[in-house]
Amino acid sequence: MPQVSKRTGKPIQPKAVNNARNDKLRTSGFWRNSFEERRCLIPATSFCEAKGRNPATYVWFGVTGDDARPPFALAGVWRAYTGNYGGGELREVMTSSMVTSTPNELLRETHPDRMPVILDPADYAQWLMGTPDEAFTLLKPFPSERMVIHQSGEDMKSDRGGLRTAE
Repeated sequence: MPQVSKRTGKPIQPKAVNNARNDKLRTSGFWRNSFEERRCLIPATSFCEAKGRNPATYVWFGVTGDDARPPFALAGVWRAYTGNYGGGELREVMTSSMVTSTPNELLRETHPDRMPVILDPADYAQWLMGTPDEAFTLLKPFPSERMVIHQSGEDMKSDRGGLRTAE
């Protein structure tokens, strides 16, 4: 049953939450059930962190590998949400959030507090099917030496695979 406004009686659309802190997964009522029962992999070839403001510098990180942009997976949790999107009827949607941890050395300069949890391919099964205690052991910073900065700049808010478009 969706939450409803006391004033209008209409369903409340929750704020989007795209990050789940590793230190809150087992204690927060918002995250605990998803962490225990609905873990997922979020595929990526890079992710962005903003450094500074007005103007921000956008830094795109990835992992090292045989390809220029090897795919990797972020630790995630998911759940179904029933809500009123776009003013229409109630409908169920699947939502996911990536899990974050303390940053490694490479990310710390850009984002001093958090980074997405990147899982080693050998750990995918443990994340998806292990016990909550087994899964929790994976929630740590990915090694800096296995990561790269693909691109950075004030005009790099969108990842273009490292390619700049003609102005």
